[in-house]
Amino acid sequence: MNSDNESGKLLADASSPVTMTFEEVKAHLKQRFPFIMVDRVLELEPGKRIKTLKNVAGNEIQFLGHFPEFAIMPGTSIIEAIGQSASILFSHTTGKGMDSKEFMALAAVNDMRFLVPVLPGHTMIMEVNIVKMTEEAALVEGVARVEDTVVTRGKLSFARITV
Repeated sequence: MNSDNESGKLLADASSPVTMTFEEVKAHLKQRFPFIMVDRVLELEPGKRIKTLKNVAGNEIQFLGHFPEFAIMPGTSIIEAIGQSASILFSHTTGKGMDSKEFMALAAVNDMRFLVPVLPGHTMIMEVNIVKMTEEAALVEGVARVEDTVVTRGKLSFARITV
């Protein structure tokens, strides 16, 4: 894949699936502690799909208040995990990395359904597929699973912004 894509055109090179460690994930996200919601990339096909992993730990900051007596991962955190997965997919698709002044920002949450609570100790697997992507916007379908159970599903829209 050509990572020096100055024109911002979508890259067509989707050779072999990519995997990433946590340190490599951090290099592709603008978010930082305590807001990194992807621990590992299991599979990535630029321009098509990504599969990521989030280990849900009971000592995460969100569980201090959600809820103190019975910790449940907030739906917004699950959406953020799906969105960060999409962000990594976009950077591999367009060739625009962390140092770029442009990135795809979450614009809308569409038909998101929370079917089963995600609890500390769970390993959440997110799968994101690009439905449509242009230079300026993208629509993805995301599914989060714990083991073989779908816990969340829906669509996210993104728009390109420049900072």
